[in-house]
Amino acid sequence: MRKIIAVFIIIVLTIFAVPMTISSVFRLTENKAEPIADGDAITAGSFSQPFSISVWNTETNKVENIEFEEYITGVLAGEMPPTYSIEALKAQAVAARSFILSKAEDYFSGKIPEQHHGAMICTDPGHCKAWNKLSSAKKTWDIRYANDYENKIKSAVSLTSGEYMTYDNKVVKAYFYAMSSGRTENVKDVWGVALPYLKSVSSREDIGSDGFESMFTIEKDAFIQRLKAQRPNIEISDIYSMVSGIKRTEGGGVDKIKIGNEEFSGTEIRKIFDLRSTNFDVEYKNNKVTFRVKGYGHGVGMSQNGANVLAESGMKYDEILKHYYSGVSIVNLYKKG
Repeated sequence: MRKIIAVFIIIVLTIFAVPMTISSVFRLTENKAEPIADGDAITAGSFSQPFSISVWNTETNKVENIEFEEYITGVLAGEMPPTYSIEALKAQAVAARSFILSKAEDYFSGKIPEQHHGAMICTDPGHCKAWNKLSSAKKTWDIRYANDYENKIKSAVSLTSGEYMTYDNKVVKAYFYAMSSGRTENVKDVWGVALPYLKSVSSREDIGSDGFESMFTIEKDAFIQRLKAQRPNIEISDIYSMVSGIKRTEGGGVDKIKIGNEEFSGTEIRKIFDLRSTNFDVEYKNNKVTFRVKGYGHGVGMSQNGANVLAESGMKYDEILKHYYSGVSIVNLYKKG
């Protein structure tokens, strides 16, 4: 009898010890009210509409349940200018849906970052993706075109409803950013992990676009102080020859750069000096250091500006996606009928 009671207590404690795991599965598929089978959590044609995802809203500091396609609409409103072509917005909708579903895969495998406060996703663009309620975004747009922009974003989401990308039947981590420096980056060169669909490809459409080139100038002493804050042992004896040994990635970004007696990665320098990308050159003149920068963003995956230029040239959204994400398939999340 004592053994039976002990086993019962263990079972009860186990159930109450893992509420997040159980509730998380039902939170995504609450309209089905059934657990997901073993294997990949996200598979084509496995979901019914509508369903909600849990989102940590950084503005309200609350976990909110938001209908999935409505959430994707908010990502478009937060991540891409509504002035862009409808085909570019459709490409963005599919890329955003793919990226969020890849986060869901992590969530189901128990990888829940502290920033999410138990939710599947968050609205911090530095951690997940920017999100803006459509009604709030509309207030920031030119009043003359606000209704048209709203309808265009809604159309981009509805016309691609449920569509996302896979590679080898797995959800694609569809990274995107504002503008390339002429080529996209291999993901391994940026974050150290190789993914076959995130290879360096041409994005020459970005060259010459508004904002393609930027410049950042800083006084020599401030330049050295910022570097010393990260590398206290750095020594720069000759300011005129302080930069040497620049190695670049296939995408054109700085992979490694030697400054004085220290070697930095391009991503480190970008962060230290808040540069728009890692594709930069360094000049020294009149006691000042100048960075000349090309592109805007980490460079992995789809260039939003490039996607828009391709769309304006007549390319359809699926062609745009297959240009930036190598070897992917576009499938639908929802059940037919």
